[in-house]
Amino acid sequence: MGTQDGAGGHAYDVGEFFRWVQALAVRGDPRMEPLGDLAPAFESGIAALAGSVRRSIWHMTFRPTWSEVRMARPLADASRRTGIDGRYVTDRVTSARLPVLASHHHPYFRHHPVHAPLLVVDARRVYVGAPPGHELAGSVWTSTAPQVVGGAVRAFDAVWRAAVDPHPGDTAPFTRRMVEIAFHLTDGASDREIARAIGVSERTVSAEVAEVIRRLGARNRSHAIALIGDAGP
Repeated sequence: MGTQDGAGGHAYDVGEFFRWVQALAVRGDPRMEPLGDLAPAFESGIAALAGSVRRSIWHMTFRPTWSEVRMARPLADASRRTGIDGRYVTDRVTSARLPVLASHHHPYFRHHPVHAPLLVVDARRVYVGAPPGHELAGSVWTSTAPQVVGGAVRAFDAVWRAAVDPHPGDTAPFTRRMVEIAFHLTDGASDREIARAIGVSERTVSAEVAEVIRRLGARNRSHAIALIGDAGP
């Protein structure tokens, strides 16, 4: 399991890759372009980024919130387009906190410990951050430098090969429609508003909401919303 650094091709493990790129960012290396705080950086350009995907989108997240999952929905949509190699990795703790997440990214979802946030688009552009507690936490950098992109591709591929599919085959805990309804629920939408948004009857939505509540093991609608969103955005 290795990557390579920017100096001479010496092999490092995945953790070493992240330490290397974060060190580049700290010292202002021109190979790492700062984008600022994660949320505004992605909110301002995520639709354009998702629309630019042509071959692959590999996404590794470190303990995302439900708000961040909502923000990144265009990337999930792009990953499901025909011909796109979509991959999403996060750890088991995140899956337990966000029970709809695996279904949202099914069938390209895997479990593995994550060092730091990483997004690789078409094996040509990289977005990388740092985990909580790091001096760079909350910020994001991008790079198209071949050394950085090459290292990121190797790091992600190493993690993906070692990762575990929690729901092998064609099954997932929640259907695609249930996932869509879950997003609307956490936006505070009523059954009537959800029905209008997704183009089905209000009765169908009510039945689906009841099934979401059942599958979550929630006491009621409010409890289900709290469980979906990790007790709040």
